[in-house]
Amino acid sequence: MSAPGNPESTSGAQTAPAIAESLDVVWILSKQGTAPESVGRDGFPVYPKDPFASTHRELNEYLQQTRDARGSFGIRSFHPKDFPTGVAFLALPVKGRLTVFRAIVVRILFYERKQKEQQVGGNHRPWLADQFRLLSRLVTAAQSVTSPGAERLVDPEEFSSLASELSRTDLPFTDADLIAFIGIASEQSAGAYFQSLSNESVLRAVERHVTRNELSPALRQQLVNWKEKLQSADHISSPARKLLTRINGLLGKGDEPGIEAGEAWSNAAIEELNRMPTEERQLWCRLLHHCQQAESSKPTLKWTKKAKECFEAVGHEKLKAQLLPWFELVALPRPVHREPRQPQYEPDPDQLIADVNSVILKGLVWACAEWQDAEITRAVSRLAQVCFKKVRNLGARCPRIGNACLYSLSVTSTDEAAAELTRLNQIVKQPSARKLIGKSLDKAAELTGQTREDLEESTVPTYALNDEGCLKQVFGDFTAECHISGPNALQLRWRKADGNVQKSVPAEVKEQHAPDLKAFKRSIQDIEKMLPAQRQRLERLMSTEREWEFGKWRERYLDHALLAHLTRRLIWHFRDGDQKSAGIWLDGKIVDLQDRPIDWLSPQTRVRLWHPLGQEVATVSSWRRWLESHQIAQPFKQAHREIYILTDAEVQTGTYSNRFAAHIIRQHQFAALAKERGWTYRLMGNFDSHNVPTLILPRWDLAVEFWVESPGGQEGASDSGIFLHIATDQVLFCDMTGTARPLHEVPALIFSEVMRDVDLFVGVCSIGNDPAWQDRGEGGQFGGYWQRFAFGDLSVPAKTRREVLERLLPRLKIAGQCELHDKFLVVRGSLRTYKIHLGSSNILMEPNDRYLCIVPDRSRATTLDGKQVFLPFEGDNTLAVILSKAFMLADDGKIKDQSILNQIRI
Repeated sequence: MSAPGNPESTSGAQTAPAIAESLDVVWILSKQGTAPESVGRDGFPVYPKDPFASTHRELNEYLQQTRDARGSFGIRSFHPKDFPTGVAFLALPVKGRLTVFRAIVVRILFYERKQKEQQVGGNHRPWLADQFRLLSRLVTAAQSVTSPGAERLVDPEEFSSLASELSRTDLPFTDADLIAFIGIASEQSAGAYFQSLSNESVLRAVERHVTRNELSPALRQQLVNWKEKLQSADHISSPARKLLTRINGLLGKGDEPGIEAGEAWSNAAIEELNRMPTEERQLWCRLLHHCQQAESSKPTLKWTKKAKECFEAVGHEKLKAQLLPWFELVALPRPVHREPRQPQYEPDPDQLIADVNSVILKGLVWACAEWQDAEITRAVSRLAQVCFKKVRNLGARCPRIGNACLYSLSVTSTDEAAAELTRLNQIVKQPSARKLIGKSLDKAAELTGQTREDLEESTVPTYALNDEGCLKQVFGDFTAECHISGPNALQLRWRKADGNVQKSVPAEVKEQHAPDLKAFKRSIQDIEKMLPAQRQRLERLMSTEREWEFGKWRERYLDHALLAHLTRRLIWHFRDGDQKSAGIWLDGKIVDLQDRPIDWLSPQTRVRLWHPLGQEVATVSSWRRWLESHQIAQPFKQAHREIYILTDAEVQTGTYSNRFAAHIIRQHQFAALAKERGWTYRLMGNFDSHNVPTLILPRWDLAVEFWVESPGGQEGASDSGIFLHIATDQVLFCDMTGTARPLHEVPALIFSEVMRDVDLFVGVCSIGNDPAWQDRGEGGQFGGYWQRFAFGDLSVPAKTRREVLERLLPRLKIAGQCELHDKFLVVRGSLRTYKIHLGSSNILMEPNDRYLCIVPDRSRATTLDGKQVFLPFEGDNTLAVILSKAFMLADDGKIKDQSILNQIRI
């Protein structure tokens, strides 16, 4: 390296040469074929006429010193201080360091020009340049080790690390310098493995420059060009978003929100912001700009502090008025429909949320953390559900926002937030999200000194329902009354001032009370979503044997405004000393099987959910008859619950059960049902065919495995390679180390409940339940199995169905036309006699057992002849379908569907 006193020394330069001047000299001389004075290890030619010639000689010396330290493929983290020339560069005065930096930029720009020339057709893309550069570096590094004399044009990583160190020293760059730097940065992707000049170095240099100088038009335009290139990518990465946020700050976009138009919520937000007064709009833009910096997994204290300042500046009421509708609109698809280029492989573009918008929404959700407002809490919960909803070929719609919602709810110390986490725990199926929800619930329980179970029970919201499960609200001269009418639905009625009922929403309410009406409807939607979640939670208690003190149980379950609709239709077991009894709510009292009030209940009484396992057969039958005689439909099967005990075959196999092996089931339907029941499972396909559905039971140190496999046949896969059907195999109970446990060691209650789950999977998802299977020409591959299942021996649930029908049929108007024969409900119509299988609901016609295909409308299955047919439990759709078909076929002379008539008359 030249001595500091040498006139050619970098440190002795009185005026710093321009980058463009040096680049032009080198480029023109190289294109003319002029022989260079020397060529560096990177292939860069040094000419005496180059104003940076002396600096390039020193850079060549630096490359030679770094050469032996590269390793066989040049993969090593370099620091200039590791080499004598690097130490000398960093010790130079400001002008000397500036000249070295400019010389490095000249070399980089020279590489860029050469690479563009070498690209076929001149089709230049930043990602292609990154790949080309990385490949060149690896090849050249290998050649420099094996053949020291071999030189290739390459952009060495030593210069990138040297440039980063030089830029940290706050050099006095000119506008021309920065324009050249940005030009280099814009040609490389934001998250590239190797960057000639790191984007951070370039942006930091520009930010320093702008603090001391006014942003010139030329530099502004170069920043705009960089911004447009970053935004033009198909997917904006996290590093790119961070760059965009800082570039927007440099461009002084304080009056622009940074929201990308094209989505329902973003269009509405932009429209609202455009209508705001200038001062209010600026406050919102400040908040939205801050939200664009929500890039970490959790908000930092610094981020949260500034967010609170922005929130307070806008005002909580104004924020709430905007955020509630914006969050709701996220659920809607894009207003302008877009077709995917490859529908079989790409997600629906109408469901996608732009990267920049997703980060803004994430920041807005973070800013809602600890905001103890019930409406905001519910809105955040609904937004989480929307964002975790599965989109085909994508997975969860936007986990980034969904995870932010979970964080916000977890740090909001209200019963409402805990209740919403509980609800999400029931309905969100994505494994990573469920894990986060579980951690959030555990954390909330720990903070309040409760168990997880106590937290979930004590925070169930009432939604302002009265003791009768009715939500009332007055709107001027009208009163809205919303009654719980089922496990998943509410019934809304409007009453006039005189008490008369009006079915539709009054026009006066729509016109004069629109905001209140919208909030009321939102509450109804929240109740409709919470009810099934709580029903599932209650059913899971069937396998826990959890007990409560009488007072706590009454408060949390029996008298709870939301849960009473479910809990008062269930049987409970009461124990106080030597006194024990099963009871149920009836006419304002808890009564036993003989309708006698249980009058010995006290604060010391212990209560648990009654289970038929271990009960006398006569007792279980009596409770079933009691429910039917009192017309009480349980929210799930309790008295009619199927019981599974070890069989002799399972005692022989010892550690596994083959009871539900060799069935062919629809994989997608099975995956959805398994996740609903708490099992973990990933779809199998040609790419991955070894996934095992698993249920974790940590309380019992058990993991249940239900083995499944591909049934074979490539025709059984979707366009994306996912198997349409899978075959079932054995069920195993293992400890948490994976060691199989003997079945006789598994608690009887757990064994029964798990096997009931597996029976449900088979019974619901089997292809034997598909009435149109043969009509679609699918009978070939699994035709034998379909026939065996569709009309074979009855499963345990089907046997329960038969028992219910034995008692139900005599009360139906078609009783004289129906009989139960073995596996079938036989119905005599005017045209034919029909046999409905009690397991699959498939139909055979006498006298020759010809198959009759009827695809039911399951939404109307229990509404027969204008009346609701009473069923003693909810949730068995097959029983409802059987009855629906029976009523239709008993009156077959009135059937108008030609596809059905043509089959009957053959």
